[in-house]
Amino acid sequence: MDSVDLNKSIEETVRLVLSKKELEKQTRMIHEVKSIPKSQSWSLQSVGGYFMPTEEIAMLSLPRQEQLLVRNLIYAFSGVPSSHIKPDANVEQIATMLQSGLAYVRFRIDEGFNSTFRALANDSLVLIGYYICVQSYIETTNMTPRCGRTSLSLAAALTDQMQLYYDLLSKLETEMQGRKLSLRDLVRQVRPWIATLKVFSSMGLVARGKKSSAQILNHLDEIYRQLKPSDLELNALAAQVLETVSSVYMKIVQLWTQKGIIYDTQREFFVEDSERSNSMSSTLLAPEQCCHAYWENRYTLLPERLPDFLNPLAAEIFHAGKYLNILRQCNVKLTLMQAPIKYNPKDQGHVDIIRSSYALPGEKLLEVLKTEHHLKQHLANLHSYFLLQQEEFAEALLANCQKHWQNNVDRMIPEMLQGLLTETLLTIDDPFKELLRCQLKDCDVATQLQKLLTHEHGEDDSKEGSNTSEEGEEPLEDLTLSGYEAFALRYETKWPLSLVLHSEPLQKLQLLQRVILFLRYVQRQLTALWQAPSEAASFSSQNVRSTALRQRMLDSMTNLEQHITQDIAEPRWQMLTFLADNGQHIDELLERLTITLEECLRLGLLSGAIAFVRSLSTLGQVCLNFCGFAETPLCDEKDFDEAVSEYETEFGSFLQSILELVRELANSTSSTKEDERRACQQLLLRLEAYN
Repeated sequence: MDSVDLNKSIEETVRLVLSKKELEKQTRMIHEVKSIPKSQSWSLQSVGGYFMPTEEIAMLSLPRQEQLLVRNLIYAFSGVPSSHIKPDANVEQIATMLQSGLAYVRFRIDEGFNSTFRALANDSLVLIGYYICVQSYIETTNMTPRCGRTSLSLAAALTDQMQLYYDLLSKLETEMQGRKLSLRDLVRQVRPWIATLKVFSSMGLVARGKKSSAQILNHLDEIYRQLKPSDLELNALAAQVLETVSSVYMKIVQLWTQKGIIYDTQREFFVEDSERSNSMSSTLLAPEQCCHAYWENRYTLLPERLPDFLNPLAAEIFHAGKYLNILRQCNVKLTLMQAPIKYNPKDQGHVDIIRSSYALPGEKLLEVLKTEHHLKQHLANLHSYFLLQQEEFAEALLANCQKHWQNNVDRMIPEMLQGLLTETLLTIDDPFKELLRCQLKDCDVATQLQKLLTHEHGEDDSKEGSNTSEEGEEPLEDLTLSGYEAFALRYETKWPLSLVLHSEPLQKLQLLQRVILFLRYVQRQLTALWQAPSEAASFSSQNVRSTALRQRMLDSMTNLEQHITQDIAEPRWQMLTFLADNGQHIDELLERLTITLEECLRLGLLSGAIAFVRSLSTLGQVCLNFCGFAETPLCDEKDFDEAVSEYETEFGSFLQSILELVRELANSTSSTKEDERRACQQLLLRLEAYN
């Protein structure tokens, strides 16, 4: 061999050795997790072409083909491009392709390789696309400014999970260099990773773009639930990723449910605090701020920010933090929980912790209201005053106010009425009776009920006041209402009792009170008719027919009132009182109070039919007109009988219309609920005897 050929051989040898070292260095850099390049996947490094054979592949020996294909596959599985393995699609599109589209991307092996080798390796080629998707998501997320914490958490979790995959590729490369790795062994070792990287790529694909934390967690949870239960290892991996990624959101949940604090700099949590002065929620309030309306409006709920797996616990999560802040405002000392909350779809341990976090402040708040603020006594007062179930109070109120109520409302003096109410309460043994106030309404009961049902409230009770001079109210305009139609009671509770007894339930109670008071007023007028001895003597020749009508009216009005108070309200109020004594959580009491008042209105006043309330008013007015006629100087017997006959006909007609309405509701199976039908049937039994 001459010197020229010798120098050329040495140069080729040196170039080959240097290329090997350079390539090994580059490969180690690729597989070093902490130094993964931040450029586009599938173009991470350039091999340089030193090891690409210049001769035809088909001309190579089978051992040489196998080793070349093994080398190409290892690099392709690492995201390094290969001259002999190429995708059908444009490489730049693969990283952002949807999972459904990625399934149709085919990586093809150069047809120069032996068909047996190609057939053996074809099933594992899909791993290349999955790897590109995973790696692209990790790199893009880490390089995106102001990326969401949940997205970053997913990228970190996938990076940690991919460490085992990188270790496998490093091991395979070492075996390849030692010529200890066959194509069959390579395929066997990477095959389990196909399903794993498919799941990881799905996670990366659904988390791309401007997704909220709730959306990302929903997608990850759905991916987990679509896995086959039999694949235990893959289920465990997916559950571990989901637990890691959700930990960011669950820490916000933990801080809110166990401390009452919202630390949510990226506005990911489904509860927003209007008092946010900085990233921490404020609880320092002026005394005048503390009221039910304030706490009702302070927090805003944003359901779109709540992951689906927390949706069943939304109310518990919300109320846990809210009640902690209410207790803090009330200067109540409470030992707070410190239990980490994690979401693992396999054991659901977060449910018990969240419910315990919710139970702690709710139970304490109910205990404070019962022991320190006498909740049970206040509920008893509402029963006694608004439902007129304390006879001493009811009779005294009717006796003291009767003459004033006969006037038109525009002639009534609120201060005088308040004085009469105060006088009525003098003999009542109740330490909280000063909370009871009176007011004059500017509409009849049916109109107030209609406003309540359609959520078109006029003046709020908290603003209406009691129409007394001390509250600085303007006088009411001229109205056609009589005093007994406009008179209403209010109950002025203070914080924190107003958390339970606020304007909404008190307004519903006021509706019941106005109806019951009107019925009791009519009964009193009928009862008082002809009670004086002189009146009875002068009426001896004419009292048989009129007395029967009077008794019929009295019995009808009494049964209408007893239906509301005894049949409907009384058993439900007993359940409410029992719960106030034995309940464990404030929400139990709030729910029972809402149900009690809703059922009293719906079943007692038939709130679905405003016509019933108007009919009660008309029927009662007929009775009052009859009382006015009967108390006038006596006329001759014939005229008196004719007038009584007219009142009989008029009363019977209106009573019949009420019976028809109630009978229709009692027999309706399409528009009437079962409990409404039973209530109507109870009322029919009471009224049909007097028709």
